[in-house]
Amino acid sequence: MIIPIIDNKFEKFDIDKFSKSTKKETDVVTEFLPNGNYIEMSMANSGKYYTESYKGSYFMLSKSYYPNGNIKHKGIMFNVPWGAPFQKGIWYEFDENGKLIKEFDYDKPYKYTFEDILKFSEKEAIPVTKGPVLQSTGFHTIISRRIENEKPIWEIEWLKKSNRVENIILDGISGKVISRRESEFINN
Repeated sequence: MIIPIIDNKFEKFDIDKFSKSTKKETDVVTEFLPNGNYIEMSMANSGKYYTESYKGSYFMLSKSYYPNGNIKHKGIMFNVPWGAPFQKGIWYEFDENGKLIKEFDYDKPYKYTFEDILKFSEKEAIPVTKGPVLQSTGFHTIISRRIENEKPIWEIEWLKKSNRVENIILDGISGKVISRRESEFINN
C-alpha cells in the first residue's frame, strides 16, 4: 500500500511554483505531475493550501499554510477530498513562526484499522478507489471516521445501486457493524 511520507519539518508554501502555474483569473492551481500524482494549490486571505493525491494510493498529502507562507498543519488523509475524509497517522501543527507545537495521532483510538476496512469492503464488494480521485469522475466510496459518544467509529458511504447509497457504521475497536442504512441517490 502506497502511503505518502510526511515529517515534522518546517516548510514554506512554494509561491514560485504557484505563481508560474496559476492563471491570472484564478487563485487555484491544479496539475498532474509526470509521476501521475495530482496536485492542487490555492491561496486565500485565510492562508494557502496544498494537496497531493498519489497515483495508486488511498491517501493524499494535505498541507495548510499561514498567510505569511509558513506551514500551519500537515498530514495524510483519505484520497476522496469531499464529504468528511479521515485524517491518517500523525498530523503536525506549527505556530505562525514555524515552530512545531503539536503532534496528534489520529490512528490511536482505532484498533480496527484502515487495512481492516479494506478487507471488509472487499468482502462486501464495496469499491474503494485509489488515487488520484477527482470529483468530476463520478461517485466514489467515501470512508470517514470520528469519535461519537466517546467511541471511535468508521463510516462507509458507497453507491450500492445506480440510485441507492448505503451507509455502514462500524465500531472502531471491534469492527462490528453498528448500522446499515440505504437512501435514494439522485445524480445531478
